[in-house]
Amino acid sequence: MSTDGFTVISLSSLLSSYGDTVAQGILDTFEPYADGSASDFVRTKAIPMEKRDLSRTYLAFRDGDKALLGFVSIGMKCIRIPEENLLSRSLLRQCNIDGPSGVAQAYLLGQLVRSKDSPKGFGELLIDFAMKKVKEAKGIVGCRVLRLDCADELIGYYERHGFSLIRKNEDKDLNQMVTLI
Repeated sequence: MSTDGFTVISLSSLLSSYGDTVAQGILDTFEPYADGSASDFVRTKAIPMEKRDLSRTYLAFRDGDKALLGFVSIGMKCIRIPEENLLSRSLLRQCNIDGPSGVAQAYLLGQLVRSKDSPKGFGELLIDFAMKKVKEAKGIVGCRVLRLDCADELIGYYERHGFSLIRKNEDKDLNQMVTLI
């Protein structure tokens, strides 16, 4: 897919076209905008998770020089929504929560990371791309919840994109958020 001066390629396509060594070399060049787990994910986890069918990673390259501008990783991961949460009653009803367990089926926006060389606003384009992919999946298999875990400083950013805060995760290091697709 090509749009707005960049092209998105699935990691699966990259692997099948060029092999593990070339794909890993490309991933190893990625420098994220902010420090965090993104470098570790893209360098050590993206390919194994792709091969195990745990997630799909999509790489955004700048047209022309083919610089890796960012990536999104999407998977499936149920979420337990406890009785003590910050969601509205209306949103809770729409999440299809299994009563006894408190678990809702959900897509997972596992990674959404832009590079330090990406243009301002590029994260918005990655979110739009991820939402498009999740909507395609919803049309094929159902499921209306998209979840993510984020640091405190990103809560407002994701709220502006329609996500609602549930609570801190059990380790108390990330915030669990959801939106309906």
